[in-house]
Amino acid sequence: MVIILFAMLLIASRLAGGAGQTVAVAAVLLAVLGWWFSGRVLQRFFLYRQRAAMLLAFSGGSSAGGSMASAIEESKSLIPDYPCWKMLNRTLRLALFAFIRREGAEFQAPPTVRGAGGIARVLDRLAMGSLGQAVLALAYARGGTGGGRSVREGLALYFAHGTESRRLARRWVLFSAAGLLFLFLCLAVPNWFFFRSAGAPLWIGVVLAAAIARLLHQAFIAPFVLAGLSAALLAETRGHEPDLELCEKLSALFPAALSADAR
Repeated sequence: MVIILFAMLLIASRLAGGAGQTVAVAAVLLAVLGWWFSGRVLQRFFLYRQRAAMLLAFSGGSSAGGSMASAIEESKSLIPDYPCWKMLNRTLRLALFAFIRREGAEFQAPPTVRGAGGIARVLDRLAMGSLGQAVLALAYARGGTGGGRSVREGLALYFAHGTESRRLARRWVLFSAAGLLFLFLCLAVPNWFFFRSAGAPLWIGVVLAAAIARLLHQAFIAPFVLAGLSAALLAETRGHEPDLELCEKLSALFPAALSADAR
């Protein structure tokens, strides 16, 4: 993917010198669009299943014995396909956003959440994606095979007992951003020298550095963050049972396809 992106950016650079700025801008936009589209294709047919299996491993509920193929098969009991994965993540983000935005009026948020504001509130919103997947790991750990039921119970446990997990998530957001910036600088600085020495456009090196840094971040830093959040949430909710009344309130946020328990 990076090689293809580099080729498209190089073509755009050549067009800038021969066919005008409009064609060059269009070529750059097509390169970015092609990068995004190929990433979505990989996500739909491959990467989401790897992430689901990774969350299963973090939960400690896998009986796969270290086999990725077995973990992938076992993860299908909770997330059978990509539409379900996408729906679950979207629903979790909506539930977490409502939990923050409504200041706990509906979901009985602890005082630490009701009083959070300013930078803490912004960090809470930025951490929603990672926290949502940590909730999925908690659903795995509870042994549930009904996607809607087990995830609602995981959310209820997080809302009631996830105080330290929320604080840790804010720190992980800063760590993740710092890691992404570090990777970008480690790539952009040598690219600047290489492309300048070769007489190539420097902006291509910067774009490639950003793209590769993003890939490395998703491959190494993002799993590290998810492992930490999942472990913290599992430890914090261990020994607690979800509030059934709160689970019923959460049912209203789940689509009909996820609101029923698996048979």
